[in-house]
Amino acid sequence: RTLVEQLFVEGKILVLVSTSTLAWGVNFPAHLVVVKGTEFYDGKEKRYVDFPITDVLQMMGRAGRPQYDDHGVAVILVHEPKKNFYRKFLYEPFPVESCLQERLHDHFNAEIAGGAMRSKQDAVDWLTWTFFYRRLTHNPSYYHLADASPATVSDFLSELVEATVGDLEAAGCVDVGREDGITLESTPLGRVAAFYYLKYETVALFAAELAPPEGEDPDAVPPDLGTAALL
Repeated sequence: RTLVEQLFVEGKILVLVSTSTLAWGVNFPAHLVVVKGTEFYDGKEKRYVDFPITDVLQMMGRAGRPQYDDHGVAVILVHEPKKNFYRKFLYEPFPVESCLQERLHDHFNAEIAGGAMRSKQDAVDWLTWTFFYRRLTHNPSYYHLADASPATVSDFLSELVEATVGDLEAAGCVDVGREDGITLESTPLGRVAAFYYLKYETVALFAAELAPPEGEDPDAVPPDLGTAALL
């Protein structure tokens, strides 16, 4: 492989054929790159599947390195049904979507611990100032919404807040007001998670594993610890 790469760089080999996997390790430029097909056979799926876009970009990126060439040419050979997709991919930027929903619990916990979020209504209002909300109204299908009507979005945000706060309460990170069911207050466990940037599941696991056995006094000091303190 090293010899072939050297000969290609020196111009003694004009055409180099590489597998898609090997293309990730090829670290030299070319004026022309031809991607012969955008599918590969997946043994687990037992069918042909598309290359990830990152793989296609990696192969295309070998054409026309700035420090070696003024310009480069990349040719993608693709099936007719997917031609429009790759044309759109090449000439129009893909939208950037939000991943806030995947980490919403920890963000809520931090805001509640910091005192910025004192009720479920505060949580809904907080969401409306996020990039997640902007993308939710522009591309609702990506977030599994039927449409972007105000009623649909409002119901979705309310359900999302209820589910997230419910998980935090079950984990012992948040207390929900018993009288109104709306007010939110951080617990010591929640403040620990926010201060040390821990996931809410982690502190919940710590609390469960470190809890005293059922029927035992939680304030009792183990004998070995009492002896160590006296020494």
